[in-house]
Amino acid sequence: MQALLSLSSALRGMCSGLYINGRLLNRYGGFNEVAVQVLLGRLRVCRRRGIGDVVAMVGDFPILSGVGGHEADCLIDHKCSDQVSCNAAMPEHPRFIIDVSLWRRHTKGELSSLMVQLTQTIREVRRYLWDGNIIISGADPEFISLFKAATGNMRTMVKFTGGIPVDYLKSAIMLDPYGEVELTETMVKTTETFIIGGISDSEVVRRGETYELYRLIKLGEYNVPRVRITLRGVLTGVPERINKVVSILLMIRFSGYGINDAIIVNQSKADKLVRLNRELNLTKPTSPSDVYELLTWLGLTPWDSKVQALLRRIKLPSP
Repeated sequence: MQALLSLSSALRGMCSGLYINGRLLNRYGGFNEVAVQVLLGRLRVCRRRGIGDVVAMVGDFPILSGVGGHEADCLIDHKCSDQVSCNAAMPEHPRFIIDVSLWRRHTKGELSSLMVQLTQTIREVRRYLWDGNIIISGADPEFISLFKAATGNMRTMVKFTGGIPVDYLKSAIMLDPYGEVELTETMVKTTETFIIGGISDSEVVRRGETYELYRLIKLGEYNVPRVRITLRGVLTGVPERINKVVSILLMIRFSGYGINDAIIVNQSKADKLVRLNRELNLTKPTSPSDVYELLTWLGLTPWDSKVQALLRRIKLPSP
């Protein structure tokens, strides 16, 4: 909710409160997303009366929506004759740098997948921050053109850089599934810059390519650690898609999730089944209650056909 907090702080002293229409919330997906659209210039803060219910308080500044008896003298809309100027100062970090220096290695299908992941990453970041917290480094003019074509009418203010500014590396880690250091919650909550490889290997497996990228952009010269995300100490079942990795980090930093819980929430069905298969083969549970406990942990149900097929194949009891 950082965009909404920053917008509210900027309006304090100029507005008694802020009314946000429900149709805007439905269209953009929530209060923070609407605030992001104001920062992007797509929506305006208007000097106009809005009447509704107080749905949030930012300090002593009320946010109104829906139907109610409270009044605000400012509201958000697409156009207005009396616009309130607001320079909301968004937090500079955490910042997410996605380096695409190796993008030309991708197949056509992988490049398409990468663009989808980048677009979804923007949406994930907007739930908490805004576009200014995303940097795509190693991007040449051709990649930028492809990115803009992929995002279409989606207005963005993502930053593009040829390389990573050295100042950003003072408090930085690079996420690498084969990194030497295991991610901790303290790292997530204190690190200013998270570097992620803009790599999609959905068609051609390129093990070790993140480390190759690490060496290419010379992060070792600045002692940037390579950090792996694990689920109970194991890589199996940890999502690899860029947007999922970013979502995990955001949920830990802003929503109070632990690492394991954030991973499980972001797992795809395939991720869950791969991890279930590993756990079943490793622990070899002998009772239905043990199996049920494992399924519950992963957010799976015993009546799922794929779960049942897996249990039958390794001859374990159904819960």
